[in-house]
Amino acid sequence: MEEVRSLLAAYVTEGEPPLGLSGDAVLAAARASRRRHLLTGAAALAVAVLALALAVVVLPHRGQVADVPCPTASDTREALVDRLSCVVGRAVRALLPADARITRLTIPGETPPADPFHLIADPAGDAPREALFHMGVRVTDAAGSGSVYVLMVPGNAGGPPCGEVGEVSCRSEQTSVGGLMISTLRAGDVVTHRVTRSGVGYLVQFWSNNSGVLAQSGVRLPGQRPEPTLTEAQVRQLALTPGLDF
Repeated sequence: MEEVRSLLAAYVTEGEPPLGLSGDAVLAAARASRRRHLLTGAAALAVAVLALALAVVVLPHRGQVADVPCPTASDTREALVDRLSCVVGRAVRALLPADARITRLTIPGETPPADPFHLIADPAGDAPREALFHMGVRVTDAAGSGSVYVLMVPGNAGGPPCGEVGEVSCRSEQTSVGGLMISTLRAGDVVTHRVTRSGVGYLVQFWSNNSGVLAQSGVRLPGQRPEPTLTEAQVRQLALTPGLDF
């Protein structure tokens, strides 16, 4: 986890100057750390599976939960993850076709959570908000497969500056809840719409592309639908979702 802590040091320290966030680099460090811990966790998982095999658990019918308010607590990291996951999940689902199939994008050997929108929190400090919060989902519909990702970090940081390799368009925008950096990028057959919102003391970044394969640094993705799952306007809408402050 030291790679994640070092990469996020500038973001979890208040008063740092604006910095461009490289989502690929930070997520790659987080994934590498999780890969190393998966082997250790396998033994614990085997014990848990054995315990479950010895008991019969009957869960009540959950019914519709769309109208149930999201949690509001943020006093622990677990509570903060639950709140942010609920807000992100509902915001993304509201933009997708009713028949879209949503699955979690995971690294090899990682067990996906029951809720595909449940955020991973890679610690970068002791306080609940001092972590790299992120997740990615594959969305498959009549047009093919694409993806939606979110990355949230604390601290005073700016989004990636314009002028990146493969940039198709890039612009900045000021809103009542912070500055936005809105970019469209192309790498081979894959097009990505990305919006970064710099709030007061935190940064939120959403992006969507037209590949249902997990994005990894240095790996060329295949295009699996004509356009990204979400339009640029929809990704911008996600970045402005109320309740993402932490």
